[in-house]
Amino acid sequence: MLNIGDTVVFGTEGIFTIEETTQKVICGKKTDYYVLKSTGKDNSTVYLPMNNQLLLDKAKPLVTKEEISRLIENIPNSKDCWVDDHKQRKETFNRILQSGDRENIIALAGTIYNKQRAQIAAHKKLNASDERILREAERIINLEFAFVLNITPDEVKEYIRNRMSVSA
Repeated sequence: MLNIGDTVVFGTEGIFTIEETTQKVICGKKTDYYVLKSTGKDNSTVYLPMNNQLLLDKAKPLVTKEEISRLIENIPNSKDCWVDDHKQRKETFNRILQSGDRENIIALAGTIYNKQRAQIAAHKKLNASDERILREAERIINLEFAFVLNITPDEVKEYIRNRMSVSA
């Protein structure tokens, strides 16, 4: 159940605060909505229908500082999710991004990052699709971690590195 004042991650769209509830009539049908306001600079608004469980499931509570610490501690144990077939890999990676599962998104970023390092060592480049997915995974992680930790998204990568070196 969502409540007015809650701050949530909504799918891959970003972080939103539930400002209010409202009713709208669309095609003659009255529907109740949560009104979500972006916490980002874009000031976007999302109307989330209260009767659509599939969309409601995309509104997840923010991770806590303790959960962030646990996620970072588990990075070395993350599974490699690389798929050799390009088409299957793209589908698998997009499914992971859409899931909103932070542990899997971090594992995905780590997998692509490791592949990128191997490609650089072989004087090759990562393909554009994999680079895009890596940027999206990093954006998702950075936005939420930055919001919870009260740092900028640009500081998240260094924060993770520092925490990993402390626990090593």
